[in-house]
Amino acid sequence: MTLLEQIAAIDEEFSGTLGVCAINLSTGERVEHSAEISFYPASTIKLPLLYEVFRGAIEGRWSLDDRLTLGTPNIVEGSGVLLDLTPGLELSVRDTATLMIVVSDNTATNMLVDLVSTDAVNKSMLVLGLDGIRMNRKIGINTETPLGAVTPKGMARLMELVATHQVLTPQACTDMIDILKRQKYKELTNRYIPETDAEDDTPAVRIASKSGWIRGVRNDVALIWAPRASFVLSMFSRDCKDRRFYHDNEGSLALAHVAQAVNEAWGRLRSDSIHS
Repeated sequence: MTLLEQIAAIDEEFSGTLGVCAINLSTGERVEHSAEISFYPASTIKLPLLYEVFRGAIEGRWSLDDRLTLGTPNIVEGSGVLLDLTPGLELSVRDTATLMIVVSDNTATNMLVDLVSTDAVNKSMLVLGLDGIRMNRKIGINTETPLGAVTPKGMARLMELVATHQVLTPQACTDMIDILKRQKYKELTNRYIPETDAEDDTPAVRIASKSGWIRGVRNDVALIWAPRASFVLSMFSRDCKDRRFYHDNEGSLALAHVAQAVNEAWGRLRSDSIHS
């Protein structure tokens, strides 16, 4: 069974819809399954926002060391820690962006939207040719408007551009990837691809990613460094009948099995080559 057939089979068993775009950075191979249809981004929308934060810093519109003030209007429920801290707290732009990614802090995200603007994010995505990516509003505010929209193909391309240093500056790309490496949520791409240190000549495995979820939705956009290849994996889901926020949510497992299949095909050392 080909990799594309394996992904299609996982989707067939899934109660909702899956969209996947995988790009092998070592060989150029691509696999796409419903990769151009639109999905709700959930917290993966923080990836294009991170890009715009760094773009503005490079252009001199702000510095990553500038201070942002935590204000009550931006404090919202959901993931993160700033909602539990005292308004008036000052954080650097860099630290605010780190909180946005590492613990998916929704309040930090809103602070950065004030700095950057959704219009700027959307214009940047258009300049990059990623017209399937759009951010409409802050998180948890004016919720009658959809948060935005993304395609698996567009998000994979954004991660590919950053991973291969084709945008901004090499240092900015490296800094963004370093933040993405520290994301704390590991139940999607990472579930069956454990990260390891290089020991006894065994290659290391590293993952940088941004995930997102709401009820019925599980998403993850990842960059994986594996023994046989480095690859980008963009996975989105919608309409899952499992509405639980549990570790074994059906959507989480579906994405984890897609990641496992891609890693088996492209990244993991083959058993017949380990001792060759």
